[in-house]
Amino acid sequence: MKIEGQVAMRKGFEEEIEKFNKASADKIKVIPYVAGEGRKGILNQTAQLDDALKKAPNVIVIQPTDNSALARGLQEANTKGIPVIAYDQYIVNGNLASFLTSDNYQGGRDNGDYIEKTFEKGSTIRIVVFEYPQVSSTMDRVDGFFDSLREHNRNFKVLKRYQAVDPASGEAAAKQFLKDFPEKGSVDLILTVNDGGGITIVKTLWEKKRTEIRHATFDGDPESVENIKNKRLTIIDSAQFCAELGRETARNLIAYLRKEKVPTKKLVPTFPVTEQSVKDYPGWMGRPSSKYVTVTPEKAPVRVKTAAIPASSSNRVIVKIGVAPLCPYLCEKGPGVWGGYIYDILKDIAQKQGFILQMESIANTRLVSNLLTRKVNYIIVPSYMVRYLPNIRVVGPDLGMSYLGALVPLNYKDSLIDSESIATKKIVYADVGSEGSAEVFSASGGSRVIKLTGSDVADRMIKMINDRRVDLALGDYNLLSYSVGRKAGVNLKLVPTSLTGFSSLVLVSVPKEPEFGSIPQLLHNWFLQARQNGELEGILNKYNLKDWHLMSQD
Repeated sequence: MKIEGQVAMRKGFEEEIEKFNKASADKIKVIPYVAGEGRKGILNQTAQLDDALKKAPNVIVIQPTDNSALARGLQEANTKGIPVIAYDQYIVNGNLASFLTSDNYQGGRDNGDYIEKTFEKGSTIRIVVFEYPQVSSTMDRVDGFFDSLREHNRNFKVLKRYQAVDPASGEAAAKQFLKDFPEKGSVDLILTVNDGGGITIVKTLWEKKRTEIRHATFDGDPESVENIKNKRLTIIDSAQFCAELGRETARNLIAYLRKEKVPTKKLVPTFPVTEQSVKDYPGWMGRPSSKYVTVTPEKAPVRVKTAAIPASSSNRVIVKIGVAPLCPYLCEKGPGVWGGYIYDILKDIAQKQGFILQMESIANTRLVSNLLTRKVNYIIVPSYMVRYLPNIRVVGPDLGMSYLGALVPLNYKDSLIDSESIATKKIVYADVGSEGSAEVFSASGGSRVIKLTGSDVADRMIKMINDRRVDLALGDYNLLSYSVGRKAGVNLKLVPTSLTGFSSLVLVSVPKEPEFGSIPQLLHNWFLQARQNGELEGILNKYNLKDWHLMSQD
């Protein structure tokens, strides 16, 4: 309750409940829990959810402090039939009755659209990013920003990246930035993923007379808005309607209690605060009714023009897609023989549309170069590999979400929320799917850290834990889930963790042919229909996986 934007979310929620209780014969009794901030807040909230479950409420409403720490509690709620509504952040590996959050990706696009206009056409924008990959919402903002610049065909270069999400990390990052870029005019723009770190960074740079730098950020903190008014570096802040997010959560709750249909996922728009729009920005307690607000349209299938399929297969379109095989996403079973849930989806589309699908097995380090030299039409990669590149296009829907899983004995009780959680453990890990994961594990201070490589890492991990050579195994959650599901008699449990953040799997093309074979639009339509008719769930069940829809930008 020290983060003012989140305090406003709570005020909006309570305001709407109070309004309902005054107007209705039915009453909603709210039993509040306050977790607090930081590591202690995550641990507190885990215990508080356990306590709430014991009370057997009609509904649990929660603003998660961590995407994965509450997974066990959510699963218990699912087992007990207690619906859970989450807002601001989602919870992995369970079923939410509804999830509401700000449209972070669109906020990033608004920032990019505005920044694009402030720099001279044809110039290369030199950018430094202050990011926080452990939370998906902040990375959605970054993805929206760079997708916008690319769609405007703007040249840019990311000079360096730092981690900053709160005042302390912002101060440390700003000091390092000044050491790395001491010369005026060496950086054109800094992008911060929130005002929690951004305000401190701006204050530090302003005091050091680095007034030539422009700043783009997110959240809409009053202090940041004042920086815009007073022309202190910040030129755009995509603000959240924090109270409205709380109000909308309460409205969803009321509808749910009345047995009305509620959306599985709802995005509350953001407001691009600039020198031009600041006079109309209503603040965190305001409502999204301004002309500056961009509302993401509801997704609908789009008709894709397809030519008649020639009788001779030699005349059919060949779509080449480069991938680095990793089960259960894409499995190379032999020369030209493929499996995995993404392949199953692409094969289904190819059969229905009549094109030839050709998968090319390429190492991760060579995927982008193969795309740029047109050896393949598309590549499928974790988003962190292409996020900051200017000469590509991310097209189509997210094809999955990669994050860290921990394989532990059934009696393992400790929470895995940060590097401190594993500091004294014997660890085996496979470095896949997450940028910088090797650094997290090897620097954990554990008494023994072992890295495994190869196609059979999961089987070897399971054996090492069973032989008590290690305390836990860390690797791609979906890989471990798939492997455990195929192996009988595994007396271990798999738990998700946010230790190394989240990375979506994306389809990537080059700017000149982003719709080759209409694959992005065909995928978009396929997912819309397959999520409604259960086809996607059927495919994922074969691989012991769950849908990633709540975690994706769409």
